[in-house]
Amino acid sequence: MMGKFAGKVLYPFVLFKAEKVDVTDAIFKHEMHHVHDMRRMGVLKWYVTYLWLAIRRGYRNHPYEKEAYEHQNEPLTEEEKALR
Repeated sequence: MMGKFAGKVLYPFVLFKAEKVDVTDAIFKHEMHHVHDMRRMGVLKWYVTYLWLAIRRGYRNHPYEKEAYEHQNEPLTEEEKALR
């Protein structure tokens, strides 16, 4: 189900391939960035757009993934710390 990815968002859940102790703050932040985008855009619109862009551009050139990678090393917010 997880493939080669460490985490996936199946809104409202975030699933991780690794044990909790193996999930780094960066991986957690990356997936939470997707959750924040879903809340902002709307879940259905986000998934449809994500799929469309994934088909057209692939994972490495996907703008949502690039943005999540850019933000994954930022400190966790208080909300993210509470969820962590």
